[in-house]
Amino acid sequence: MKTSYLYLLTSLILFSFASCKIEEDNIFSESAAVRLNNAKADYKKILCSASNGWVMEYFPTDATEGYTFLMKFNESGAVSIAAKNKNTDNSYKTENSLYEIIADNAPVLTFNTYNSIFSFYANPENPTGYGYGGDYEFIVLHADSNEVKLKGKKRGTYIFLHKLDDNASWQGYFAKLEIVNRAITNANVNFLNLIVATDTLKAYQGNTGIFAFLEKGGDFIADKKFAAFIITSYGLRFHTEQNYYGKKFQDFALSADSARLVSKTDNAIYFHAPVLNNYLKASTSTWKIDTTRTSSNFKTRLQALQAALKKGYSTKKFEYFGIANKTTYANAFVIKLSSTEGTYRIDFSEKPNNIVEIALPTTTVNLYDNNGKAFYNKTTEVATTLSYFCGEYKVSSSTPLTINSVRYERSNNSNEYFTMSR
Repeated sequence: MKTSYLYLLTSLILFSFASCKIEEDNIFSESAAVRLNNAKADYKKILCSASNGWVMEYFPTDATEGYTFLMKFNESGAVSIAAKNKNTDNSYKTENSLYEIIADNAPVLTFNTYNSIFSFYANPENPTGYGYGGDYEFIVLHADSNEVKLKGKKRGTYIFLHKLDDNASWQGYFAKLEIVNRAITNANVNFLNLIVATDTLKAYQGNTGIFAFLEKGGDFIADKKFAAFIITSYGLRFHTEQNYYGKKFQDFALSADSARLVSKTDNAIYFHAPVLNNYLKASTSTWKIDTTRTSSNFKTRLQALQAALKKGYSTKKFEYFGIANKTTYANAFVIKLSSTEGTYRIDFSEKPNNIVEIALPTTTVNLYDNNGKAFYNKTTEVATTLSYFCGEYKVSSSTPLTINSVRYERSNNSNEYFTMSR
C-alpha cells in the first residue's frame, strides 16, 4: 500500500512538470530584431526604387487642408523635396535634406534634418506662433512599388505616397494641380451642391481646402460639419471617408467637361455648381466683357461706345463695360472710365433652362447714379449700347464649377453672344 502510494505520487509530480511547460515553438525563423531590420531595408529599397520620386499627399492633421509634396529618395540617405503652395509664396521650390528609416516598435520614416519646405508644418512657430501641428516622423504601415501608407507618429494622421510617373515633369505636375484647383475652387462661388443619390448637401468654403457641409434645413452656425481635402491630379480626396445619408465617399474625379466632381466609387454622388442664372442674379462680382470671346456685332457696338466716350472725355481711359450687383441697384450695367464708374439699373430675370432676360426700366427715373447720368447725357451711344445689350439670353460657363466666365447667347440667334469674366 505504501509502495503504491509512492508510485502514484511520483507519477503525479512528473505529469505536473510535463504539463507546466510554457515554452512555445518559434513561429518565425528569425528574431524580432532581425525582422525589423529586414523591414527597414525593404522599405528603404522601395522608397529609392521610384526613379522619378513620389507624390506625398500630406495632411498636418485630419482637420487641416492637404498639401502636395514631391519627394525623391536616394540610397545615400538624401531626399529632394519640392512644393508649390501658399507657404512657398505660390512659387515652385525644391530643397535637399536627409531622411532615415529607423527602428521603433515598427519601421519609422523620419526626416531627420531640417527642410524649410517640409519641416515648416511640424514647426510650432509656423504660422504666427501656433504651427500646423504636423508630423515629420511616420510609421510605415504598408509599402509596395506603387504606394506607401504612413501614419504620423505624433498626430496619427494617415499620409499616402504615390509613385510619380517616370516621365512626369515635377514643375508640370504642380501646374496640373493648379489647373484642377482652378476648375474646382473659387472664393466667389459661395457653395457647391453635393448630390448624394436623392439627397443634397450644401458644400461651403471650398477655396479654403476644408468644406463646410450643411444638410437641408440645418443652421450654418450650429450644424455645419467640416471635411478637409487635398487637390489631386484627377480631382480631390478627403482626408477621412465621409458618410451622409447612408452613403460613403472620399475620392472624386473631375468630369471631362469640368461640370462635375464625381465620386470614384458611386456615380450617383457628385458635386455641381448652383443653377447658373440664379447664381448670376445674386452674384456680388463685377463681370467685365471679354471682347476676345464676343461676337462681332457686340464688339462693333462697344467700339462705337468707346469712341464716343473718348471724344467726350479725352483725358479718361475706357476701362470696361460690364454687369454688377451694386448697393444702389441689385443688378446694373457698369461703364468705367479711368477711376470713374457709372451704373445703370437693369431688371435681371431668371427663366427655366438657364435663360435670363435683361431689361431697362421703363423710365429714366432711378435709371442711373450721378456718374452714370453724366455719361448718359454726354453721348447717345450710352443709351444705344444699354438697349442693345438688353434681351433674352441662354447662359453657360466654360468653367461650370467655378463660374469664372459666362457666355450670354441670344435666345433667337446663337451667332450673337458676349462673354463676361470676373
